[in-house]
Amino acid sequence: MKKTLPILISIFLCIFIHARAQDTTPKDVISPAEMDIVSVNDVKQKMSEMFESIQDYTADFEWINGDVQYSGIIKYKKPDRILLNFEEPQEQKIVSNGQMLYIYIPYLKVVVQQILTEDTESEILMTGTETGLSKLFDEYSFSFYDSSSPQPFGKTRAYHLRLAQKTPKVGFKKMDIWVAQNGLLLQSNGKSPNGVEVSLVFSNIELNTELPDYIFEFDVPADAQIIRNIIVPFSSER
Repeated sequence: MKKTLPILISIFLCIFIHARAQDTTPKDVISPAEMDIVSVNDVKQKMSEMFESIQDYTADFEWINGDVQYSGIIKYKKPDRILLNFEEPQEQKIVSNGQMLYIYIPYLKVVVQQILTEDTESEILMTGTETGLSKLFDEYSFSFYDSSSPQPFGKTRAYHLRLAQKTPKVGFKKMDIWVAQNGLLLQSNGKSPNGVEVSLVFSNIELNTELPDYIFEFDVPADAQIIRNIIVPFSSER
């Protein structure tokens, strides 16, 4: 059975500018002695500072959407270029050069083409720009999940935060996120409007490697049908 992913890109890219550090000891994680976190606003400030330090990155991703699992490699470059090469489902791809978004679904021989306007950017590239990160802060209230102290997270420790929409709208009503002591967002969990549990995990991060612009351009395959400005089923089954 084919699985349709609700809020396809907005759910996934809600945290795409960050990477998980569970599998390795992060070089840039600041020790507790170097931090003076006293409030949620301090954590949010660290998140902003971390984003500002990232010019580009490459990472492995694992995206769990209910009982369906996706994986692959993501590349990101400021201000709003992204490339997701899926290993599962094989050869599926999401590409944005900042003006246009493409979703390539090879088993359907379909390319979804979406012009990125100010409105779509707020949904699709939620934290893909500094203004997008500000929108996340503006649209959600933040609180500590259980404790204001860092909690065990893999091989490190992180702050566990609870997010709730201030005003009901499309997207997650509630989320919980794990933020490293240096402001790096490590993991995000939420429930879609139709009740599907979604989790995002990243690993093997490489920061600021000067990714070239051309890798974020997409050539539509000759045998693919172009569908403009809609979201279509995105399935792990062929």
